[in-house]
Amino acid sequence: MSELLLDIHNALQNKDVKFAGAALLEHFYDNPDDPEGLVLLARFFIDGGKAPFAYPIVKQAVLQKRTWRTLMMLGATEAVLQTPQKAVKTLKTALKMMPVTEPPNHKAMIYRLIANAYVQGFNFAEAEKWAKKSLDIEHHAQAHTAYAFAKLHKREWREGWYHYQFQLGHADFRDKHDYGLPEWQGEEDAKLLVYAEQGLGDQLAFMSACPIEPTQLNCNKKLETLFKKTFPNTQVFGKQFDKQVNEPIIATHQTSMATMMQWSEMKPRGAYLQLVPEKIAMWKGLLSTLKEKINIGIAWTGGMAGSDGWRNRKLELEQLLPILELPVNFISLQYKDYSEDILELLKTRGIKIHDFPWGTMSPDYEDTAALVNCLDAVVCVPTTAYHLAGALGKPAFVIVHDNPHWHEGVEGDCPWWETVEFYRRPQLGVEGAIKAVRNRIRGKFLQD
Repeated sequence: MSELLLDIHNALQNKDVKFAGAALLEHFYDNPDDPEGLVLLARFFIDGGKAPFAYPIVKQAVLQKRTWRTLMMLGATEAVLQTPQKAVKTLKTALKMMPVTEPPNHKAMIYRLIANAYVQGFNFAEAEKWAKKSLDIEHHAQAHTAYAFAKLHKREWREGWYHYQFQLGHADFRDKHDYGLPEWQGEEDAKLLVYAEQGLGDQLAFMSACPIEPTQLNCNKKLETLFKKTFPNTQVFGKQFDKQVNEPIIATHQTSMATMMQWSEMKPRGAYLQLVPEKIAMWKGLLSTLKEKINIGIAWTGGMAGSDGWRNRKLELEQLLPILELPVNFISLQYKDYSEDILELLKTRGIKIHDFPWGTMSPDYEDTAALVNCLDAVVCVPTTAYHLAGALGKPAFVIVHDNPHWHEGVEGDCPWWETVEFYRRPQLGVEGAIKAVRNRIRGKFLQD
C-alpha cells in the first residue's frame, strides 16, 4: 500500500472524511484503475452512509484483482446492504484466501464482519460464535456490537447491554459524550447525567427504565419539553447532537441511555410521560368534531433506508384496507409528509385518514404526544409511535415485519410496554396479522 493510500486508510479510521475524500481524488487522477484505491473508495462511501454507491465500485475492484482484501470489502458492503447470505458466503471465501502469514488482527477483522452478517441474517448462534472468535484476538467495537445485538435479540439483556456500550462513538446516532465525569457503574448515591443516543423511540423506551432519577439529562431537542415536564427535578437540555454543551455540569457521574440499562430491570412498564393539560384539551376539542366516536392513530412506515429491516418494514395503505374500512376515525401519525398517499386513498377508496401535520411533524414532540394521548389506540409498524403510545399507557397494535429490530425481537411479547401488543408477520403472514389487528379493534372498541 502506497504512503498516500495508507494516509487515506488512517484518515478513514479517524473519521477525517474531508481529508480522505480529497486524497482519494488525488490518488485516482493518477491511478484510476487501482483496486486498492477502489477498496478505500468503497469504504469512504460506506462510512459516509452511501453503501449503494460502494457496491459497484468494490465489484469492479474484485474483477480487477480478486484478493482476500477486495472480497472482504465486497462482503462488508453486502452486509451493509442487508443481503446477509451473500455477505457470509463472500466473507468466508475471503477468509479461505487469506494467507496464513497474515497477522491475527486481520483474521479478527473478517471474523467480526461475518458476525455482523449473521446478525443481519438473524442467525444469532453463529453471530455469537464469530464475534467471540474476533474478541478472543482483539477488542473491537464492531465485534462487541454484533455480540450485543445477538444477545439483545435473544433477550439476554444484561450481557447484551454490557457489550452494546462499546459501539458508542462508532455508529450513527451513537456519539460518545465526555463531560469530564466518571462513567456510572450503578452507584445509587450518584448525581447522574444521562445523555441520549439513537432515535426518539429509543429514548422514550430507555428513560422509562432509568434506574435512578437523573440530575441532568441531555436528550434530542424534540423531546426536551416533554422530558422537562416528566422529570421536574431534572435539569434537561436538548443538545444530543451538539459538539459542546455549555450548561454547568452539576452531576457526579455520566452514562449513555443504553449503557445505564445494565443497572435497570427489563420489564414491561406503564405510562410515565407527563403532558401540558392545555395541549390535551386542544386535541380533545378537535377530535370531538370528527364523525366517529373511536379515534385510532395509524403509522404505516418507519425507519430510514438502511435501518434494521427497512426493506420490508413498511406496509401499503391498500394492504391495510381490512383495518381502514372499520367505522372509526383514523389519524395519521406519519412524521413525514404522506399527504399524497392519504389523498390517493380518499380518491380511490373513499376512506379518509385525518392528517394534522402541525402535530405530527412539529419540532416539539409534546405536540405529537398530546395528540396520541387523546386517541383510543394506535396501529402501526415498528416505529416511534408505539413507544409513545406505551409511554402514555395507550393500546398499540404493532404489525411486526420479518426482520425486526431487537426492540421487537423475533418472538415474544413487547418487552418495554404493558399496553403494546405485537402481531408478527412471519407467524401470521401479512394478511393474517392485519386481520388479527382488525379483529382486536372490533373486539375492544366496536362490540356495541
